Amino acid sequence: MIVTCSQCSKRYMLDDVLVPQDGRQVRCVSCQYIWWQMPEKSSSATLSGLLNLSQEETTEELSFAKNRFRSVGFIIGLGLFFSFFSFLIFGRNVIVSTWPVSERAYAFFGLPISLPGAGLVISNMTSLLQEEPSNTLIVAGDVVNTSNGVRLLSPLKIKIIGTPSPENPGERRVLDSWEHQFSETSLLPGEHIHFETAPRPKVEGTQYVAAEF
Repeated sequence: MIVTCSQCSKRYMLDDVLVPQDGRQVRCVSCQYIWWQMPEKSSSATLSGLLNLSQEETTEELSFAKNRFRSVGFIIGLGLFFSFFSFLIFGRNVIVSTWPVSERAYAFFGLPISLPGAGLVISNMTSLLQEEPSNTLIVAGDVVNTSNGVRLLSPLKIKIIGTPSPENPGERRVLDSWEHQFSETSLLPGEHIHFETAPRPKVEGTQYVAAEF
């Protein structure tokens, strides 16, 4: 540290370690003036200030990072909630088809279910085999609206079921399948419609005919 005599303005270089924290008495070699010299505070005060400033900046950065993380987490959580809620509403047909009991919950909240064939019953279905001019198969029957509302008529899916394969004895084989389009698009409550498919070639090994929406 540099010390200056207040009497003659003589300057001296004094080692910092020679001046304790509570100071010491020094004498000017030039004018013999004596005074009490205190150590410089700049180094320790500056270091303390820098440490405090660094701690404050670190605390502010951590606080900002936490707030930003919470904001991002809130936005992601909100997006997931709305996605799940939208799936419950707009994907209710898929949910009810997988878990039929859930239809009661949707009905309680006034959300209609429009599953293909819901409220429609296939009755009096028969399969007619025509030998002339060639062996062809015709499937006929009726579809009845047993619900209390108007039901849309989706295409009827018809399958020709054959004997099980040797590889899968417990599984019925689908030998042929096609869709039948109705002449009407909807049925009123209690209304019915008769259907008759176009002739299809007979398939050897046929056991029965199945139909569903």
